[in-house]
Amino acid sequence: MHGVRAEGDWIVWAVPDFDRVVERASLPNDFYLRELMEVNPADLAAVAGWMNRYGRLGGSIDAGSWDHDEYSRLEELEEREHPQYGPWSLHGDLVRLHISEAQAAIATWVACRRPGGLDELVETEVTDERLAAIAAENGHDDSGYPRTLDALRSATLGLRLALLRNALRYNLAAFSVGLGSLTDRQPSVLSVAFLQLYNHLAEDATIRTCANETCGRDFVRQRGRAEYGQNRTSGIKYCTRECARAQAQREHRRRKAATARPAPAPTKTAPGPHAEERFV
Repeated sequence: MHGVRAEGDWIVWAVPDFDRVVERASLPNDFYLRELMEVNPADLAAVAGWMNRYGRLGGSIDAGSWDHDEYSRLEELEEREHPQYGPWSLHGDLVRLHISEAQAAIATWVACRRPGGLDELVETEVTDERLAAIAAENGHDDSGYPRTLDALRSATLGLRLALLRNALRYNLAAFSVGLGSLTDRQPSVLSVAFLQLYNHLAEDATIRTCANETCGRDFVRQRGRAEYGQNRTSGIKYCTRECARAQAQREHRRRKAATARPAPAPTKTAPGPHAEERFV
């Protein structure tokens, strides 16, 4: 896409030139773990930059879990057009929704790859206050809402996993068996990001945490100077070569500072009881 930019509470772009040859682009490896997880969902300029480089954002309001009123509001936003750019626009609320839903699904996937990760992920949501709020919202309704913290934890885990499954289902639809090439189906940024996740799921990939003490990013493949798709996946501790160099330089400075310290002065010992006799 060309001419994509943030304008107020919208992302807008130029009327497409249908005679222009479609340009191909590849997302960086681990895009879903890096750029997608690190972006602020409200940063429309950053998302517009992705669309300029890679194509349409994608996303579906059917991938989430909403009450009737919220779903109706989202449907209305999908149908609304920018007053100047018409259909060549995307409302910021939809951008924020699709990015935050994707981030929640990816966080669940990462938690699944770590012992106790899922329980840790939902622990902040499993509180007496939230349990009381759910009870107050349901009033006298006995429809089976959770009444204990264990039930709330189980329900929250189930919802998290359901959202992950829905995100994969909707975003991978472009890659299902069917007529036409991928160019015809126009896979979106989010669909390719979730294809990366699915490939890691299928290959039982190991998710590492960068050993650079100022980074801590989750990654599978180390980024460097290798060609796309050839980045290392084993025997690595750092997400990029830059992180590896930065940590090596940091440790070198520490060792250098330690060796540059003056040696401690020798400790004087008191003379023994017969020291004077030795000099007689």
